[in-house]
Amino acid sequence: MSGSEVGITAAEKQYVMGVDIGGTKILYAIADAEGQIVHTRKEQTTDDFHVIAEQTAACAAEAGLRMEKIAAVGFGIPGITDTRDGVVIEAPAFGWNRFPFKEQIAVHVRKPVFINNDVNCAALGEKWIGTAKNCADFVFIAIGTGVGSAIVANGALVQGSGYMAGEIGYFVTGEESGDTPVNRFGQFGTFEKKTSGLALSGHGMTSRQLFERYLQGDSGAAVIIDRFVSDLAAGIANVVSLLNPGMVVIGGGVSGSMQAVLDQLRAKVARLTPVPAEIVLSSLGEQAGAVGAAAYALEQAELLKRTPRR
Repeated sequence: MSGSEVGITAAEKQYVMGVDIGGTKILYAIADAEGQIVHTRKEQTTDDFHVIAEQTAACAAEAGLRMEKIAAVGFGIPGITDTRDGVVIEAPAFGWNRFPFKEQIAVHVRKPVFINNDVNCAALGEKWIGTAKNCADFVFIAIGTGVGSAIVANGALVQGSGYMAGEIGYFVTGEESGDTPVNRFGQFGTFEKKTSGLALSGHGMTSRQLFERYLQGDSGAAVIIDRFVSDLAAGIANVVSLLNPGMVVIGGGVSGSMQAVLDQLRAKVARLTPVPAEIVLSSLGEQAGAVGAAAYALEQAELLKRTPRR
């Protein structure tokens, strides 16, 4: 398909769709080229591409659009993604290893398809219409079941030589010892074991319930949350010292409960590093990944449009 067929043109308004594939749910978002979200949809997670294609069509129909109006579809994948070749290098949640995702899904969706890591997509969502809209250099940290991050420098994603930039879950904490490997792909990293939603839920309640008890003055919850904030602050301070971002945006499921500890987190980070950075919460919530996947589809479709045919 040529670039002129893919690109978003002014002559006839078209849209892009973002699909955020999570461990328990899939979120869909349709947006126009200006970043106006026209429709969203939520479904239970499936790895059946025929079903996903049906859901993309249903999402478009609910928005009053034919699929012909969708110029491209972006997918956020919970794993390491080769964005150039459209291959999922590793996504343990689905058992994908060197899986040709783009090639397989395009057969069903019948649209130009682009893929990226889900946290990278969330960062692009914040950059497009969210908290980081006016920030060219920022780090997005997703705290959900696990912990991950995405780096935006000079307005562009930093993906790394092997598409693994931002894997902060593997940060070392200073407590590692011995000669055996302490971090492996597909397993929770040392930093992740201290700062993830799964780590917080290991105390007999969900992270949300833990924060609720913290707000009610429960002393046991206070000890756990204070430790969480201290551990998270150490990781953020290292990120800030290394990258000097203008902003650190915290998203993911746990972030929805973190407003009460945000000032405490900022103070702890400021104590650990003299390098300044604004620390804020995501404004897009759970929609960040789908919105960012749409933004990525728009960006890549426009790039194809500008690339001359050989």
